[in-house]
This record gives sequence, C-alpha cells and structure tokens, in this order.
Amino acid sequence: MELSRRRPHVILAAVLAAGLGLSSTAFADHFHGVIYQRGTDGTILAQTDDGANVLVVISDRTKVKQSDSGRSQRVSTALLIPGLLIEVQGAYSDTNRFVAERVSFRKSDQRIARAIQGGLSATELRSAASQQRIDQQAEALRQQRITIQQHQQRIAAADEKIAATAGVAEASAERISNLDYYNVIGSVTVYFDNGQSTVPAKYRDQLLDLVAQAKTLNAYVIQVQGYASAVGGDALNDRLSSARADAVARLLEQSGVPPTNLAPPAGMGASQQVAPNKTEKEQAENRRAVVTLLQNKGVSDK
Repeated sequence: MELSRRRPHVILAAVLAAGLGLSSTAFADHFHGVIYQRGTDGTILAQTDDGANVLVVISDRTKVKQSDSGRSQRVSTALLIPGLLIEVQGAYSDTNRFVAERVSFRKSDQRIARAIQGGLSATELRSAASQQRIDQQAEALRQQRITIQQHQQRIAAADEKIAATAGVAEASAERISNLDYYNVIGSVTVYFDNGQSTVPAKYRDQLLDLVAQAKTLNAYVIQVQGYASAVGGDALNDRLSSARADAVARLLEQSGVPPTNLAPPAGMGASQQVAPNKTEKEQAENRRAVVTLLQNKGVSDK
C-alpha cells in the first residue's frame, strides 16, 4: 500500500519536470561546468555543459580534489575560483541547488581560471567559460584531425611498400619468363663470407673464363642474381643480396662485358635457399651470387 501511494507522486514529479522544461542536469548526481561566481555563504554559481545555472553548496564535508599528471590531492575550497572548469558529485536538495560531496578539477584549468579571472564581471565570466569550452572542443577536433592525417600517412606508406614489393615481384617474374627465349650456355656460382659483398679473389678466374666464352657468342646476355642466407632480417638480407649482385656485375663490366649485354643485377634476398641454414656450412651455401651466360634462341638455333 505504501508503494502504491508513492507512485502517483513520482509520476507527478516527472510530469512537472517535463512541463517546466528543466535541464537534465537537475536530476543527475554529478555534472561538469564552469564557476562564474562565488557566494559569501560558501556557495558557488556554476554553468553546466548544457547551459544550466546551478547553485552549488560547499560544506565542511565537501572534498575538493586537484589532479596533476595523474596524481590527485585534497586542496582548499579557496581554489574554487570563477572561470574554473569543475566536475561536481553530490545530490540536488531542490531544483538548481546542488549539495556537493566532491568537487574535482585539473591544476592546468586552475591556472587558466586565474589568468582569465581578473577584472571580469559575472556575465563576462559566463561568456569566458563558454569560450573556454569552445576552445577545448576546437583543440579536441584539431587533435582528431592530426590523428586522422597520421593514419592516412601510414596507410599511404603501406600502399607504397606494397606497390614497391609488387614491382620487384613483377620484375623477377619478367626476368624468369624471359629465360624462355634464351639457352643457358654456362654458369658460375660465387660464394661470399658472412655479411660480406666483396667478390673473393678465387672466383675471378672462373668469371673471366665465362666472359671469354661470352665474347665468342652473338646475342648473349649475362644475368647476375645475388642471394643471402635466411639468418638475418629481411632488410639486411635484401641489401646484402643486392650488394653481392652489384659487385659481380661491376667485375664483369670491368672485364669487358658491355652494359647492353648485362641484365640488371638482381638482389633476391633470402629467397631460393639451397640449404636449411642449420649449420655454418649450410648458411655459407646460401650466401651466393649466381652468374648465368645466356644466348638468344633465335640466334643459337640457326
């Protein structure tokens, strides 16, 4: 019976609130706002984020907290000055009269409040508080734009990397498909020390013999492909394999091979491993450059 007697009063209060157009803040247990005036009786007047004016009652039981760099400490109510952005927790004793249990604010907002406080009237403080919220919203939007731009840049960089990788793959596929038009005449494999790209002297005679053989042919091409063992990172292996192919190609050019008869040297990274890389000997077998002498089938078949 007691519950049934209370229900009409609750319904009546809700109807009256809707009819009077009261702010939603009036039924909340906390709100965010800006102080625009202090009363002599320990109260403060604040404007909430939705534009309502609220009388906040500060008592001896009210805890006032200031946060700075993630730390929070209890401070005097004297720091609750006009222009300060605050968060208030408590309960309404009646419409637009809020009894505060806790008031918290940031130290940086307190400095801003002191800067804008001097010489402003209550009306001007309300205007300044509104402008402060607008400025904070503008800063938040600016940070969001920066974040979006950074995401777009990362996406663009990823797209460029994908395109570059696709270009290398297409070039390798083209080189392989072009072998259909050539006969393999001879081949030399040059092995390198760990982390090195200098052509060991013991392979120079073999390379010179291959050059001499090439000069007896018409329409020949020499192809150089560098490789690395799969021990290091991809970036290092790509650089090493390219450097090894370039070093062999330079030696061939210095030995009399015209650039028109030398295919662009290719760094193949750690692809096409010929050994498992479990031992030093197996790793050494993968640190190599393969030099292949090719002749156009249209000429060699005649």
